[in-house]
This record gives sequence, C-alpha cells and structure tokens, in this order.
Amino acid sequence: MRVDTPLLVVGSGPAALVVAKVAGACGQPCLLAGSTVGVDESPVVLAPDAVTVLEDHGLVDVLRPALHARDPLTISPLVFSEIIKQHCVADVNVSVYDGVDVVERVVAGGGVDGVLTDGTSRWELHADVFVDADRLPASLSDAIVAGAAAALDAIGALVGRAG
Repeated sequence: MRVDTPLLVVGSGPAALVVAKVAGACGQPCLLAGSTVGVDESPVVLAPDAVTVLEDHGLVDVLRPALHARDPLTISPLVFSEIIKQHCVADVNVSVYDGVDVVERVVAGGGVDGVLTDGTSRWELHADVFVDADRLPASLSDAIVAGAAAALDAIGALVGRAG
C-alpha cells in the first residue's frame, strides 16, 4: 500500500501541531505523523508575536477556556498541545497518525519519499512537501511562530508546484 499526501508534517511537540493545524485551517490537506504531546505542565506566558499568530489563525478562542491567565496569555505547553491536537483530529484536512515513524526518508525537491511504519506494518509514503517539525524551536512561543511560518511556506510551495 502507498500513502500519498500533499503535505507531510513529522515531529513532536507544539510546532508540529501548529504546522498541521494552520495548514488544515487554510484548506491544505496534510498528514501529521508521529506527533506526541509533551509533559510540561508549567504555565508559560506567550510572547506577543505568538499571540498575534494565534489570533490570526483563530486559535486564541479555542485555547481561551484552558488559559491560566488572559492578560498576558498564559498556558502550559501540555494543555496547549492537547487542545491543538484535538482540533487537528477534528479537522477534515488533517490526518493524524499516532504511534508511527517515517523511516528510510529520501528528501528531494522539498518533498519526501519514505516508509511509514508502526513497527509492525510498513506503507510506502510520498509527500509533495515535507516539514520536519523537530527542526523547529521547542519553546512554546517560538514553536507557535515557527510552526505557522512553516505551514504558510509549505502552502506556498504547494501552490507554486500547481501553478
């Protein structure tokens, strides 16, 4: 079996989730593979640029009930990730595959070919555009900003290929 996706997002933590959620919300189908939610429950004050990104993509409202504080916006990375992951799962444009890895990666031209595996089964995988979110910042505010930028860059690359 072969899995084909326009956009593949691989990585753990909030950056991977933000890439997938922003891409999906912009109407871009994507596959989020191997995402894990962290364990950091310590509240973090979000930087103004991260808040702006969340507002621009309509995510502040979904986070609002779980905020530790509203001024300044404060949330734990764990709660942030849990909520955004739930919204990725509910987004018809985002397929979320937990418990899998992408191995035997061959990155070329912004895309990737490889194998998607759960340790038992293996599926050939092709993505036109690939985002390795493990290369993005890990701190919550920086992950939000970098994740949204990576999503918009990936969408731009896909549009460029189509045009």
